[in-house]
Amino acid sequence: MAAVLSSFASPARADDPLTEALKRKEELERAVQVARQNTQRYQTAAGQFQAAINAANARIAALAGKQADAQSEAEALGYEIQIAEEQLALVAFQLDETKALADSLKAQADEQTRQLLRRQELYARHLRTTYRQALVSPLEMLLGSSSLTEFASRLQAMIFVNRQDTRLANEIRALRADTARKQDEASAKEKEILGLQDEIGVTRQRLTVEKTLYDKLVADAEAAMDEQAQARAGAAADRNSAQNAARRSDRQRQDLQRQLDQAEAYYEQLAAAQAGKSGLGAFNGKLFMWPVRGPITSYFGPRWGGFHNGLDIAAPMYTPVRAPSTGVVTTVGRPYIASGDTAVVVIIAHGNNFATLSGHLADGGRWPPVHVGQRVAAGEIIGYIGMTGWTTGPHDHFMTIVDGRAQNPLSYLP
Repeated sequence: MAAVLSSFASPARADDPLTEALKRKEELERAVQVARQNTQRYQTAAGQFQAAINAANARIAALAGKQADAQSEAEALGYEIQIAEEQLALVAFQLDETKALADSLKAQADEQTRQLLRRQELYARHLRTTYRQALVSPLEMLLGSSSLTEFASRLQAMIFVNRQDTRLANEIRALRADTARKQDEASAKEKEILGLQDEIGVTRQRLTVEKTLYDKLVADAEAAMDEQAQARAGAAADRNSAQNAARRSDRQRQDLQRQLDQAEAYYEQLAAAQAGKSGLGAFNGKLFMWPVRGPITSYFGPRWGGFHNGLDIAAPMYTPVRAPSTGVVTTVGRPYIASGDTAVVVIIAHGNNFATLSGHLADGGRWPPVHVGQRVAAGEIIGYIGMTGWTTGPHDHFMTIVDGRAQNPLSYLP
C-alpha cells in the first residue's frame, strides 16, 4: 500500500457520532471516486475525439496531395488538348489549301484532257494523211508531179507531217503522264492530311476523356475534403465539450477531495477521542504479539524504485489476523476506494497517537468480524488473510503508524 490508508467502515450504531462521521467520509470517498472516473472518462473521450481530428487532418492532407496531383495532370492535359486543337485548326487550313490545290489540279487536268483530246484528234488526222501518203511511193509522187519543184514540195510536206506526228505523239504521252502525276500528288496529299486530321481528332478525344477523368478526381477530392473538414469540425466541437466536462468534473473532484480531507480529519479526531474514552493508556512502545505468523516477503523501506511503508507477512488464504495489542477499531473497509484500490483494511488505535493497520484482508463471506468503535483485546480476530486490492499473493500488509506517519513495524513487534 502506497500511503497510510484512511478509514472506510461497516455500519455501527446510527446514533454514534463516529459512525455518522464515518458515513459522511464514505459518501465523500465514493463521490470523489465517481468524479475521478467521470474526469477520466471525459479525458478519454477528448483523446478519442482528438485522434479523430488527427485522422481527419491526415486524410485531408492526403486528399489535398491527390487533388494537387490531379489538378496538375488536368492542367497538363488541358494544355495538350489546346495544342491538339491548334494542330487541328492548322491541319484544317492545310486541308482547305490542299483541296483548293486539288481543285486547281483537277481543272488543269480537265484542260489538259481537253487538249489531249484535241491533239489526239489532230494526231488521228495526221495518221490518216500519213497513211494515204504512205500508199504513194516516191516514184509515183515524182511521176505525178508537174515539176521537180512540186515533187520537192510534196516530199518536204510529207517529211514535215511525219515530224509533227512524232512531236505530237511525244507531247500527248508527256501530257498524259504529267496529268496523272498531278492527280496522284493531289490525291496523296489529301489522303495524308485526312489521315493526320483523323489521328489528331482521336488524340484530342482521348485527351478530353482523360481530362474529364482528372477533373472528376479533383471534384471528388474537393468533396471528400469538405466531408472530412465537417467531420473534423464535429470532432473538434465534441472534443471541446469533453474537455470542458473533464475540467468541470475535475473541479468537482477537487472540491469533494477538500471536503473528504476535512471529513477524514474530523473522523480521526473523533476516533482519538473515543480511544481516550475507552480507557486506553499511553502506548508503552511495544506490541503484545504479531498479527499473523509467516515469512516476511517484503520489508519496510525502499522497494522497486519506491518506498514500502510496512511489512508483508505471507500466510495461507483465510488465516486469522489478530489484534497485535489492545485498542479501539477506527477503520474497517476499503479506504483506498476513492483512488481505485479495493484493499480491505482494519485500523486499530492503541493510544498516544499510535495505530496499527492490517491490509489486503479477505472480503465477502470472510469480511472482518469487527466494527468501528469496537474495543478489541490483543489476540482477538480482526480479519482474515486475503488478496483484495493491489497484491500478488495472500499476505497481511502490516503497518505501524505514529503521529500519522508510517514507521518500521520491526521496531514495535515483540
